[in-house]
Amino acid sequence: MRVLVTGGYGFIGSAICARLVADGHEVVAAGRKIKWAQKRFPALQWVFCDFNTDTDPDIWRERLAGVDAVVNCVGVLQDGGNDSTQNAHVTGLQALLAACEMADVRKFIHFSAIGADIEAGTKYARSKYDGAKLVKQSKLDWLIVEPSLVLDRNVYGGSALIRTLAGLPMLIPLVYGATRFQPVHMQDVTKIVSQLLRDDAPSQTQVEIAGPDSLSLQEIVALVRNWLGFGKAKFVNVPAWLAAPIFVVGDLLGVLGIRNALRSTAKRQMQYDVGGDPGQIEQLIGYKTRSITTIFNSDPASIGDRFHARAGLFLPLSRIVLALYWIFSGLIPLAISKQASFDMMAAAGLPQTSHWFIWLFGSLADITLGALLLFGIRVRLVCLAMILLTFAYIAGISLTLPGLWLDPLAVVLKVFPMMALAAVIAMVETER
Repeated sequence: MRVLVTGGYGFIGSAICARLVADGHEVVAAGRKIKWAQKRFPALQWVFCDFNTDTDPDIWRERLAGVDAVVNCVGVLQDGGNDSTQNAHVTGLQALLAACEMADVRKFIHFSAIGADIEAGTKYARSKYDGAKLVKQSKLDWLIVEPSLVLDRNVYGGSALIRTLAGLPMLIPLVYGATRFQPVHMQDVTKIVSQLLRDDAPSQTQVEIAGPDSLSLQEIVALVRNWLGFGKAKFVNVPAWLAAPIFVVGDLLGVLGIRNALRSTAKRQMQYDVGGDPGQIEQLIGYKTRSITTIFNSDPASIGDRFHARAGLFLPLSRIVLALYWIFSGLIPLAISKQASFDMMAAAGLPQTSHWFIWLFGSLADITLGALLLFGIRVRLVCLAMILLTFAYIAGISLTLPGLWLDPLAVVLKVFPMMALAAVIAMVETER
């Protein structure tokens, strides 16, 4: 079967693509950043799609050529940057549904989420609810799947936050730690979708995909921590009001296009238990979901999993520290130590006519690079620029003030760890 998977490089979409390829399907994956996706998943055929702009069904005509089934995995948690819940879950979906009807697509599987209804009170939930209504009203052979909290070795968003929390040393702060979920593993989700694509699979129905165990958020984090092999830790329940500023910062970063799991929508959704009936899918196709513990026991954590858990918090913190270091290294001479900067350039024997330009250029360059890094703009390029500019500073000092190499405060030597940190950030930086 030729299957188009929208949101093909996302958390769920990428796993479904891998499963369908393994099961012998011809997969066409669609997404916004296909150049990046082609590097990560070179075996797949990639086509561009953007639910923000693809609101005309005719745009989908060529993409749907020869396609037998569509699995729609497009979803965004909250508006911000280039993301719109209305476009992703309603407007863009409406165009895709109309195009599928014109192209005689045989089957349409749509991913929603347990608890995504109009009473949840968030744009995410309302738009998901409206999108599901559109699917039900279509003339397609449709099926809506509603997974609970999905866990996997690969992590994004909320699952990445859970792993990061599980990797913290000694103390683990939790907001809404008593909220209960019925987590389901990605292996089960992808196997279920593959079975639902069969010609004899049920259709025109909405089904929950939930695991058999009801666990609190604290129990889930403890379970992941145990899987990672980090031993026990003490949990600290943090009041929602105390954590509120963190989610405000997360929303601000989201507006700037920096994806993160600490969004106010996530906070509001976490106030409610996310249950689910694992018997629904078993009754529908005879598939019984497994407990997370069972799957974890059969699939031990790797060194990479442990590293990712430890680095999940400290790498972003390192980026912030490095950014602030550069910002203040520019602000201090610009706003406080102008004369000291001019005195140093005079001691270096630089022409007096160049002092003002070097002082202003150096200060603004440092501030600009720090700000770009802080807001996650072209991180790799910025880190490379930081390293090159630092080498330029070192070369200038070596030629004009070589005595600073022997300064008791090691003012020159201290920049080398910062260059190493910039190199590390450049190599491991990811979008999410």
